[in-house]
This record gives sequence, structure tokens and C-alpha cells, in this order.
Amino acid sequence: MLTRTKWTMTAIQLLSIFSIVSVAVAIECDLYMAESTIPNAGLGIFSAIERNPGDNVGHGDICIPILDLNNYHKKVWNPFNDYVWAGEVMGMKLEIESADKEALCPGLDCAINCNLALINVAKANPIYDDGHLHRYLHPGAGAITPYHNGTTVVTRTIPAGGELFKFYGDAWFNTRPVFNSLPLSHDYPWAQHLLNSFFARVQHKDKAFKSSAYDELMVSIRSIWNSRTLNALPTTFDEATVAFEHDIGMVYQPNATRSLQWLEKHGKCVDHVSPGQSTIEGAGHGAFATRDLPKGTVITGSPLHHIPIKENFMPMFRAFHNQDDVDEKLKSEVAGQQVLLNYCLGHPESTLLLCPYGAGVGYINHNQTLANVKVIWAKNGQFSHDATWLKKGPDEMFTTQSARLALDYVATRDIASGEELFLDYGDAWEEAWNSHIEKWKQDSLAENYLGARNWNEVMASSPIRTFKEVWYDPYPQNVHLRCHVDIIEDEWEPSSKLDWDAGEYGFECEVTERRIEADGNQIYSVRVLTEEIDRWDTEFEGPELLDVDNVPRDAIRFFDVPFSSDLFMEGTFRHFIGLPDHLVPNEWKNLPKEAKNRQNTEL
Repeated sequence: MLTRTKWTMTAIQLLSIFSIVSVAVAIECDLYMAESTIPNAGLGIFSAIERNPGDNVGHGDICIPILDLNNYHKKVWNPFNDYVWAGEVMGMKLEIESADKEALCPGLDCAINCNLALINVAKANPIYDDGHLHRYLHPGAGAITPYHNGTTVVTRTIPAGGELFKFYGDAWFNTRPVFNSLPLSHDYPWAQHLLNSFFARVQHKDKAFKSSAYDELMVSIRSIWNSRTLNALPTTFDEATVAFEHDIGMVYQPNATRSLQWLEKHGKCVDHVSPGQSTIEGAGHGAFATRDLPKGTVITGSPLHHIPIKENFMPMFRAFHNQDDVDEKLKSEVAGQQVLLNYCLGHPESTLLLCPYGAGVGYINHNQTLANVKVIWAKNGQFSHDATWLKKGPDEMFTTQSARLALDYVATRDIASGEELFLDYGDAWEEAWNSHIEKWKQDSLAENYLGARNWNEVMASSPIRTFKEVWYDPYPQNVHLRCHVDIIEDEWEPSSKLDWDAGEYGFECEVTERRIEADGNQIYSVRVLTEEIDRWDTEFEGPELLDVDNVPRDAIRFFDVPFSSDLFMEGTFRHFIGLPDHLVPNEWKNLPKEAKNRQNTEL
């Protein structure tokens, strides 16, 4: 979202930005959400302290899978387009067969902008953790996202007050015409190379000559042609000098930095909340205070994605086989709801859903008796909150997908550091959960269920069965074998280190032969399906098979069969978090009483 702004300063002035910290400001917060330094980019995340490469920022986001929208979604409304990652990049392996899976990571991840000249943080894959909710033992299985602790890691020094920027991928900009002339990630190294070449040619000249030559060069080349790479070059000689002595990113650092006084006045602290194992049995993770929080403290603020009609987005439909034996979705029969529903706020009398993306809010659990947090509307103008939207009906909210509403999460009493935070989800949620528990029954078929991650732990060093052995001693139907993608590469060596955590999930394969070497190492011959089987592709002629020898044990892993994870179990708990009635304007209450009751029964 980088927008070039003219900035002319001396090298000394440019570098002085790093001495912004004022002794008059007591740093009570390490991280703020505030208006981005990029024009029209909305909110951004700022560090109140200097951070160096390798440092973690924040406390880790949850990541929520949004699955198979091409087949489930009624294609009316998707406010998450600019806020999601490709699911496989976030470690979401095979929840479904197709690549149509997205990862929504509410928290820092949704608020960090992209400045391609000043990328200073990277996103680490979230950790898979289902909260130890076994589907046979707990009615909450499948009701929470299993992806947690998606950390943000510093890759470039960030000064105190500096905004955080993450790489969205060049495709994000290529697909938006407004960024047609914006330099992409590979343009800045080229521009840096051009700068280095220029200064090498004029190194023995005085400053006046260098400055004049650079100005003439800029005028000349930009009058001949316009390109992304040339647009990456600094505008002035002073900027070029800073870029040559440091790098091009340093030219942009002053404009990307705010004073701590400004952040305290205009921003909101977003590091009061840290995740941990909840004190509520079966709740999985919970939110905990990172410091003492007096009554009335705004623990965090959260902009809200709005979905005017949740029935257009959340349902997941039952599949059926058509005459060509290809699965299709029966849009008239709802089989379940996206797990995202459990993280959004709603009201029984409204079709409107509000999905928060504030830091830590996705970890706050429900407890009516121990609630120590409440939600209130943010002040008008804060966090993009537009109070006029409280007078709009859901049908009027289709005019924009940008966040126009925001909530503050406020301490209702003094909260001690390390204490768990609880929110009252409302009577409708409580009733729905109690009803779910009453109806839930143990499924004897699930008693011995083990997912792929359990199999990989139990079988970490055990031999993998050959396809002949599988015939009489099969693995469970919910898992299959996959081989690391590197083993089919020409340059791959059997001794190469294999990284399974970089978003790769390899190819489906079977073992044709196994041998144990003298040193105890297991070596395999495998048959790899080098092209994925796509049941939705009616023209698919079948996979290409490739035989590979000398494959080490760690190149073979178990993965869940698509649609077999807890998220797809029928009868899993789904219900929105209740927005308190006194916060819901009458304009939003567009459901008649009979529809309201039917909705609560279905969910």
C-alpha cells in the first residue's frame, strides 16, 4: 500500500529520526494500533520500542480457516478479500481438496500494512493445536480454530515509533490497477544497483557535481520512459545519498515513524492481551492480561468486518454426486457453518455479523459469572468508527467493504497481571451451548480416532507400511501418506534437510519398498502422484506417477484426508458471540420474531 510522498531532508535529518524517544514519555505499552503512515491505508501497527531482526512482535494471532468459498459462498459479499492469506502459506494443509482455502488471522496480522520499500516483519506459520478436544470426549471439538500463535518476526530494525510492514506478495499489487506504476519487491534491489553504479562513477567528484548530475539523470531518464524500477529511485540527491550509504528503505523511514506522544494520544495499546491455556476445561486457549489493568482500561480496540447478511457467507452445503460422478454442492441443504461464525458478533434479531480483528480478542472466552471485560462502541472517528453507521440498516451496508465500525474491550473491574479475561457472550449463546451439550452424544466410531498430527507423533520413527502391507493392515480412512515435494526435484539429494513447515505439503504417495540400512536408517522407494487429483475438474485425466528411490523416512508424513478434520463434523457447535442488546440499534433488527427463533434453533 505504499504511496510515494515527496520528502526532502539532509542525511543527518533523515537519520535523526532514531532519536525520537522522549524521556518525558513513560512507555507503558510496547505496541499500538493507530492511523497508518500510508495515506488512505486505514489503520496500522506501530512499535513503541526499538526492535531488531529476530525479535517477536506481539503475542501471536489465531488463524481461522475460511474454506471452499467458491462452492459454499453465494458470492454476494466478502469483506475479507484484502485481509486474508492463502491457506497453504499459513500451514493449512488439506482441510479441503482444492486450493480454495484462506486464512484470516485477526490481530496484528490483519492490521499490518505493506510498504514494499520498507518490509520489516514477516509472518510465521501458526501452530496447530486443537486444544486437546478429542471428538469422542468433548462436545467442543471442531468449535475452535486449531491454528494458534501465528507470530510476527522482525526482519529489519524498527525504530521506536516505527510502523510495521509485511510483504503481501507482488500479486496483491499487480491485481489492483491503482498500483500500476508502484515499484514491486524486485524493483528496489534493481534501483539500489543503479544507485550504487551512479555513485561509483562519480565517487571522485565533489558534492555539487554529484547533486547536479543526479538531478539531470532523473530528469533525463524519466522523460524517456516510466517504469516501476525508476519509480523506486529516490527523488532528490539527499535521499539518494542516504539510500547509497544505507539502503532505499532508510529514505522512507522518517515518514513511516510517529512520535510516542502522538501514539499515546491517537493510538490504542494492543499488547495488553497474551494467549495461554484457558482455565476453563475444554475451552482450549484463553486470553490473559500482560500487566495490571485498572477498571475502565481499554484493554484493546477492534475494527469490525461487517457481513450484512450472514446467510450469504457462513453456510457450508452438503455435497452430492452428479451424473458425471463429480461432487457438487446442494445449495438448498446446509450441512454446517464456517467456524469463523464462532468468532464474530451478532444479535438474534439481525442478519448482520460483525467480525473483530483486534489483537487478542479471538482468545477471550465466555463466562457469565466471571466476566471482567465488556464491549462498548469506540468513540466516533477512532479506529475508523463511524457513528452514522449505527443508523444504517444491514441492507445499506453493502456500499463498502472497508471497516466502518469498531469496538473497545473495557475492563469492568481491576484485573491483575496474568489473570484470564472473560466476556459474557450473552443469553442466546449460553442457551445454544447448553442445548448443544444436551444433544451431543458420543460417537462410538470416533473413540479411536487419531488425526494426522497424532499419527505423525506416534509413528515418528516407526516404519511406513508398503502398499502391499496396507492391503491387509490399512491405515485409517481419515489419513493418507504424502511425500515431500523436494524429492522430485533434480537437485535434491537424499541427505538434504527437509522443511515441512514452509507451507509445503508435498504429493500423495505410496511406499513400494522399504529397507533398513546398517546404521538403522529407513530408506524407501515410493510412487508419487505428481499432479493433485481434483474431484471438481471434470476434464482431469488422472495423475502422473513417478517412482523415486532412496527416500528417507522424514520425507514421508501422514496428512488428513480432505473434509475429515473436526471442522467438518456434522453437529459441531456454531453460534455467534452475542452483541449486547443495548448496543444494537433498532435499524439493525431486521428479523421478525419467527425468523429469529428459527435462526437460533438452526444454529
